Amino acid sequence: MKRLFLTTILLLNTTLAATEAQVVGANAATHRDHATHQDRATQEVRHAPTAQSAAITTTAQDANTSQAVRVSPEGTDAAEPSVAASAKDGSVYVVWVEHGANGAADVWLARFAADGRRLGATPTRVNLRAGGATAWRGDPPTVAVSPDGRSVYVGWMARDKSVASASPADAASLQLSTSRDGGRTFAPPVKVNDELKPHAHGLHSLAVAADGRVHVAWLDERGVVPPPAAHADADAKGKHTGHHEEPNRQVFTAYSADGGRTFSPNRLIARDACPCCKTSLAAAPGGRVYVSWRQVLAGDFRHIAVAASADGGQKFAAPVVVSDDRWMLNGCPVSGASLAVGGDGTLGVAWYTAGEAGAPGIYRTESRDGGQTFAARRAVVTGKAQGTPSLLAAAGDAEFIVWESRAGGATRPASARIERGGESVSGTRDLAQGGELPSATMSRDGRMFVAYVSKQGDRRAISLMRAGGSDAPTATTPDASPTGRTKKPVRTMN
Repeated sequence: MKRLFLTTILLLNTTLAATEAQVVGANAATHRDHATHQDRATQEVRHAPTAQSAAITTTAQDANTSQAVRVSPEGTDAAEPSVAASAKDGSVYVVWVEHGANGAADVWLARFAADGRRLGATPTRVNLRAGGATAWRGDPPTVAVSPDGRSVYVGWMARDKSVASASPADAASLQLSTSRDGGRTFAPPVKVNDELKPHAHGLHSLAVAADGRVHVAWLDERGVVPPPAAHADADAKGKHTGHHEEPNRQVFTAYSADGGRTFSPNRLIARDACPCCKTSLAAAPGGRVYVSWRQVLAGDFRHIAVAASADGGQKFAAPVVVSDDRWMLNGCPVSGASLAVGGDGTLGVAWYTAGEAGAPGIYRTESRDGGQTFAARRAVVTGKAQGTPSLLAAAGDAEFIVWESRAGGATRPASARIERGGESVSGTRDLAQGGELPSATMSRDGRMFVAYVSKQGDRRAISLMRAGGSDAPTATTPDASPTGRTKKPVRTMN
């Protein structure tokens, strides 16, 4: 069945006027023109030096929160950040996309020491051919670090320029670039999706297991029949309304056991995934791997599903819907889930939802049996939230969560501390006065590093701050959710 894909926040909010607060994650999902890398020898590509803050420094008012520093160079239009920290030495890596003229885009990486010092005078370009990358707010590049801290992996999207197409999403391919010198240089990229015929791919996620295996998940249109252009939505007078039909996609995974040099055959995990909600991955000890996506069920209900592998990603169990949110939406909210595995192996899941089951907002659930069943959801924050949150495992049974808040009408990154399986949510606060698309990681010393998009004059810029800590201000959010566990099967693959 073909679904309507809503192309702007305004259109989605108009469609759901009766439940305006439910639809806070929808944004323009227009894919930008893009191209693929050319395989060239490893090289180092950098921006010219710019006047930027040299280190992240703490504020006088709060020793747990730093002043944000600009990461992207002056005079550029930068967006779609992701951040990761090394478990080995605490180094922090920030990637983002710099948008240029005529759809050209580049993925850049900057390095910071665990104490916030910037490493290197200038960022490094990940894609070897200038302008050969693409991203949009629903599908930023991804970054992860190997357990030994020696390799930095960046996932990003490119387009096969040899394929002529009217749609910029056609022939988009998923690439993995690897740096084996701490982000100073990158080897030629490796294509992850393995089919020969060009198709759209995206909404990808990246994780590295304790054994060094690199896992990737994404949404894929191979085998999916696209809707005819003639079916574009129009009003009673025949005027185009701004909607266009977008087919549901399939969920695929693959892994690399040799440090990103080659990948396993792609594995189909599920069908009928919401086409513009991001996937998420988490790798746990003992070879267990989890992947999540937003499943489209009969009646246009859109709920988060999780599939688990107990053998390092070779096989996955039947997907399970984590919560019956009763969210019926004939469109796409551009909001996926975030996964985090605690020290005891508990899988935490956080996501945005709306619908008949409760107030719109960010919710959390957990599984203590390897993703077979999930506890009843608990609210983290209700009301003005949107997008895909970042859930981070901390010491003990604690977690930190970061999301995009729009309380008061302006978007800004916000965070909270979660304990006892969601029974306690404390320290809820704004991290900055303005900003969007926050991405967060946890350092070795238990602090969060948060990268987000900020406005710098008439352009966008990437900012980075250090935030969080066990002594964050307490502002407990009550929860009246019932307890118990649910297990809801989703359509499985043969």
